[in-house]
Amino acid sequence: MMSRCQQPRKLVPRRNESFVYRRSEKVPPPLAAPQYAGRNMVRVHSPSPQLVPYVEMLWYEDGDQAARHRERILPGGGFMLVVELTGGPGVVIGMRSRNIEINPTAIHSVIGVIFRPGGARPFFNVAAHEFQSNVVPLDLVWGCAVHGMRDRLREAPTVAEKFRLLEGELHSRVQRRFGLHPAVQYGLTQFHRRPHLGRVLEVARDAGLSRRRFAQLFREQVGMTPKRYCRLHRFHNVTKQICAGGAVDWADLALADGYSDQAHLSHEFREFSGLSPSAFLSGRPFCSAIRVD
Repeated sequence: MMSRCQQPRKLVPRRNESFVYRRSEKVPPPLAAPQYAGRNMVRVHSPSPQLVPYVEMLWYEDGDQAARHRERILPGGGFMLVVELTGGPGVVIGMRSRNIEINPTAIHSVIGVIFRPGGARPFFNVAAHEFQSNVVPLDLVWGCAVHGMRDRLREAPTVAEKFRLLEGELHSRVQRRFGLHPAVQYGLTQFHRRPHLGRVLEVARDAGLSRRRFAQLFREQVGMTPKRYCRLHRFHNVTKQICAGGAVDWADLALADGYSDQAHLSHEFREFSGLSPSAFLSGRPFCSAIRVD
């Protein structure tokens, strides 16, 4: 019988509706490494010019053995590749719009890639939406060669060399024929400027596509529907403003960011973070990583 890693398989991921990763599970837990960029344990690396259209950053994590509590990580909407150097082939983490809980003490020597919106598709022979809210073993999509890649990354003497090796792997795998469709690129630009849900139809028409065709392309290349992407990006805009410090007027904030009222904003907070707005404020020092006592 052929082993799983002898050749990539057609991906049929299974949903994990709870999105709570326990220390005993064989899945690397740092699903939102940029959230920790302000702490000394994480190092980040800007990609080479050739990878900039696809990759936001590379990161390396040595773990936080001093942590004594779990943390709730807000949905980042980012597509990630994570390799735990102490074991396992690595995983691909699709776009997610739900919070997760991690145990920081379970993080040991991990390196990863954060892709730009739509940037992951050229590295995998699978549409981006197949990974949505899933954690998929990397050898299912890249094959057995990932074990050798992990060994080389682990044996590299410096973090800079680890980054160089991982960039080389990305260079060898990028398939430019899967680059962003112009309509999807236009949509991402417009949604980042003003992520109001009513703009989806407007953007589709401006791009010369029906709403259905635009949504199909967007989901295949970015990993979630335009509507959900806008909701998530709007939520991020709110959290960024809150994290900037200062007093928060929830009613004004809701109207300024396109919510119908404060109750609508509160509902979105609970759906994406699992927290009420007041509970979120109490964890504001780290914002996207909220301590769970």
